[in-house]
Amino acid sequence: MNIFGRSANYGIKRQSDGITGSTLKIIAIIAMLLDHTAATIINRVFILKGLDRIDPNNLQVLEKFFSENSTLMLSYVFMRLVGRLAFPIFCFLLIEGFIYTSNRWKYAARLAVFALISEIPFDLAFNDLFYMGYQNVFFTLLIGLLVMQGFCLIKERANDKKWLPYMAVAGAIAAGFAIAYTFKNIIRFIYKIINGEVENNLTGVTVIIGLAIGLIMLLVYYIMIKKTSLEVSSIRFANLLVLISGMVLAQVLKTDYSGFGVLTIAIMYRFRKSHIKCMLVGCITLTVMGIFEVVTFFDLLLIRAYNGKRGLSMKYIFYLFYPVHLLVLYLICYFAKLL
Repeated sequence: MNIFGRSANYGIKRQSDGITGSTLKIIAIIAMLLDHTAATIINRVFILKGLDRIDPNNLQVLEKFFSENSTLMLSYVFMRLVGRLAFPIFCFLLIEGFIYTSNRWKYAARLAVFALISEIPFDLAFNDLFYMGYQNVFFTLLIGLLVMQGFCLIKERANDKKWLPYMAVAGAIAAGFAIAYTFKNIIRFIYKIINGEVENNLTGVTVIIGLAIGLIMLLVYYIMIKKTSLEVSSIRFANLLVLISGMVLAQVLKTDYSGFGVLTIAIMYRFRKSHIKCMLVGCITLTVMGIFEVVTFFDLLLIRAYNGKRGLSMKYIFYLFYPVHLLVLYLICYFAKLL
């Protein structure tokens, strides 16, 4: 299976029991379309009406604006919330595809090709031509797939004691810096309490704290070796290095859902043996990223009904739909003079 299909059906249920992978795909596509319609057309209508020129601190003017455009605002909020359902389903089907595809590197190449094809329509729909500040979701899914492939390669070659411990040590140190970077706002808050002033540039302090946490992680690695084995402990920390590398790459490229999107895929992959647990941990991870992602928990109802079968053959539907629908939304905005 590729991202939204599988090379062979499996399971003991009849095709009529529950919903198939193609049904999940269609639901995700519809949710994504609603989300992107609101984020492009309705958002530009708000801008045309002058929302971007209103002082956010002027509550009276804001209240008047929202009151005059209440129906449009409710439509916008509803469509964006429904759109939250799409990404976890895409991640779930990505993992299903990764497990059952006959050629993972070909799968990755296909994602890469469509990531490049989709970038111009994505930029046109949401920003400007060749906008580098935000990349489409195919890049996030591609990085997530490469992280999963990294996990598999490490496990397959775990008997090589020469390089694995080095990767594990690097993973422990990288985890220290990742934790320090993640909690940099807390570091800034503590700095303010101690020094009585706000310091925006705390690179040096963050590096020192990152090194300290890295040393703690190395100690944890050493303890794990004593309690389990060198191989098991090294695999876990080497996987950590692969995951952090993927998250950093997503952050640098500024992909849709960024590093949290890659983290979501990795955590869901860890619980891949149970469809419900897989989706549950994904929803929890995304909700930590943003409170409005709590809507994603409705996906659990869909996954509970999933029968594990491919359904209709829709191998390239999403690949083609993604850039085409973005281009259509851009053209609607252009001819409606919303740009």
